[in-house]
Amino acid sequence: MRTCNLEGNRKKFIYFFIILKKFNWFANVCVRRLNGCNFAIPVIRNERHCDHICVDGISKLPDEILVQILSHLRTKEAVATSILSKRWEYLWTSTSNLDFSDHFLTSYQNEIDLKQKSLIFKRYVDTAIFYHGTSILQRCQMTFHTKYFSDNIYTWICALITCNIKELRLFDYSLTAQQLPWRLFTCKSLVVLKIYGSFVLDLPTYVCFPSLRVLNLVYVMLVDDASMHKLLSSCPVLEKLLIVIGKNDFVRVLNISIPSLRKLIIHSEVQDSRIEINTPCLEYLRHRVVFGNSSSVNLLSSLIRAELFGNVNINLLNAISQVRSLVLEKCFMQQLSINDTLPTFNNLKKMKLHGNFDWKLLLKILKLTPNLQVLVFPSGLVELRTDGLDFDRFNWHWHWHWPEFVPECLSMNVKTVEVRNFVGFEEELYFMKYLLECGKVMDKLIIRRFDFSTTPSIKKTVEDDKIMLEMLNYERGSTTCEVVFTA
Repeated sequence: MRTCNLEGNRKKFIYFFIILKKFNWFANVCVRRLNGCNFAIPVIRNERHCDHICVDGISKLPDEILVQILSHLRTKEAVATSILSKRWEYLWTSTSNLDFSDHFLTSYQNEIDLKQKSLIFKRYVDTAIFYHGTSILQRCQMTFHTKYFSDNIYTWICALITCNIKELRLFDYSLTAQQLPWRLFTCKSLVVLKIYGSFVLDLPTYVCFPSLRVLNLVYVMLVDDASMHKLLSSCPVLEKLLIVIGKNDFVRVLNISIPSLRKLIIHSEVQDSRIEINTPCLEYLRHRVVFGNSSSVNLLSSLIRAELFGNVNINLLNAISQVRSLVLEKCFMQQLSINDTLPTFNNLKKMKLHGNFDWKLLLKILKLTPNLQVLVFPSGLVELRTDGLDFDRFNWHWHWHWPEFVPECLSMNVKTVEVRNFVGFEEELYFMKYLLECGKVMDKLIIRRFDFSTTPSIKKTVEDDKIMLEMLNYERGSTTCEVVFTA
């Protein structure tokens, strides 16, 4: 005689109630498709009549829907469902998303425990990948913090390629050089490839990524200049590229010539390197170089947004002169002050300036942006000192005095100015007064106060109400300008 496992069904329902609550939108779809399937725990009116198997509403869902639900969970959570029943034992292996991380091993100190747990983890990954078979795998992320799986990573990646994987993310924090299989570089199914850490970019003779649209290479060990050029030229439809080159890399010439590229992020720590960019369809550029370098850039007029950090390169500035939105970092701006051959940014509509800076430099930059409409100071006009005990005031080498001229953009085009981390120093108030008087068409001045609760060692010197009252009495060049004073 079969008995009803009410407690087992109760646990199963509670577990999936949490899952379905987390993905409520998907649960609603499931319910509609099953024409109002009842998800309630069955009520047994008479325990003597438990000669049938009680089936909860979750179990009525077809495997296809359950697999889709499991695919939205982390692999560890999906694996936990294998204890529910025989039906669930291997259901998680059919999910289209896999996520593995050996971070838990970093909490073990005993060598015997480490070997035992690493063996369990290896079997766990083997089971997930190899039970998946040859069905299409949408995404897999593998993160390694230890060196115990150096001999397995190669095999696992090969197995994932067999699954026609579309998105592969590899993170290695073990500082152990890892060889990538050559099969990876001819994978036709890959759409997204992200590689972080000590993986060696040793390429085969033939490289081809016909479907790859997103590529991230962060601190990957580059063998030579030719390897990077060969890799990038083998991605005919690439749209997004992120490259971070460490100071110990062997790359001296980085050649990025990709006609289809739309978004490019470069961070280089290599001394005396050369960056060659030929991307006629590029719309977004984030460029950060720690040391001086030379550049050859061809961006044409497609660029919409640019963010520049680190050292100034006049060729780069000339190439982005048609940009519409620009972000400049403190170090970059300071170097602009010693350069007299700067281009004019006639198409620039929005600009963000980070860090405190010389007042003369600010006027110089505004003079180069005649059609600017939005000006933002994301980090404020003063900076918190590194010791956190006080502020670095304006980096002005002389006391404030009213400028002899008003930049064209300020008198004719700037409509919105936003200043964050406003403290209330005298120099800041002078600048606010200058903006209000000279902004002839300005609609809004937004002032976001500095949060003193984050720095208990610094006390507020002037009350917010007093500062706000003073600014409201300033003369305004625009009668429609609104001053917004907020946290």
